[in-house]
Amino acid sequence: MDNNSINVTVTSPPYNKQKIGSTKASLDKKYIPGVASNGIFKKIEYDNFDDSLPEEEYQQQQIDLLNTLLGKTVDGGSLFYNHKVRYNKGDCSHPFEWLRKTDWHIREEIIWAKPAGTEISGFRFIQTDERIFWLCKGSKHPKMPRECANYTSVWRFPPDSKNPHPAPYPLLLPLRCIQAVLSGPGVVLDPYNGSGTTGVAATLLGHDYIGFDLSPKYLDGARERINNPLPSDIDVFRKNSIDTNSPTNLDSFFN
Repeated sequence: MDNNSINVTVTSPPYNKQKIGSTKASLDKKYIPGVASNGIFKKIEYDNFDDSLPEEEYQQQQIDLLNTLLGKTVDGGSLFYNHKVRYNKGDCSHPFEWLRKTDWHIREEIIWAKPAGTEISGFRFIQTDERIFWLCKGSKHPKMPRECANYTSVWRFPPDSKNPHPAPYPLLLPLRCIQAVLSGPGVVLDPYNGSGTTGVAATLLGHDYIGFDLSPKYLDGARERINNPLPSDIDVFRKNSIDTNSPTNLDSFFN
């Protein structure tokens, strides 16, 4: 990719969960709140990737990637970074730990409030929130449409439970991010392409898209989904597009 060529990045890296979680067999065991746990949640297992780096190495990897993306981004461009606060062995890791060490301008922290969570052990309040950090290249930033500002800094919508990818975010998330900062045609990036959700949002909004992934399996599935959006994706787009004059011809996706 050329430097200064990306308008918006929307992405969510693996969370370095250190193989925490349970197999289906352990989840089937009897669960007694506060006494016996059948596992906190189902283990997230990626194709072609082991999400268990030493935390210091993981954070440095994220810093290096984010700074690389800064050089690829146009002046005043944006990066929306979805992550979460993680708890493990009595310690807490917050994304601010490494975001402050990057060269990005931290514009805003958005709370993604989900209706339910996966902590069922009875030893911690159920975590239903994730974070979306709006980062800008330089202190300049775009002025968003009033419709987007009205989303507020707390976004309430469920995760995508029907997506076969182990850790997807819903289409509504990149739709909101992209529409908030990019009006005319531009280039959207997701370096953790996954199931192609960011690519679907970018394409439906009439932008060019670049996505990377280590897994040929995920890339093949993403290409198919981007080229032939699901009816459910089209429905989410129609209900949440703020531009009724979008250059995208939705009917073409059904031909």
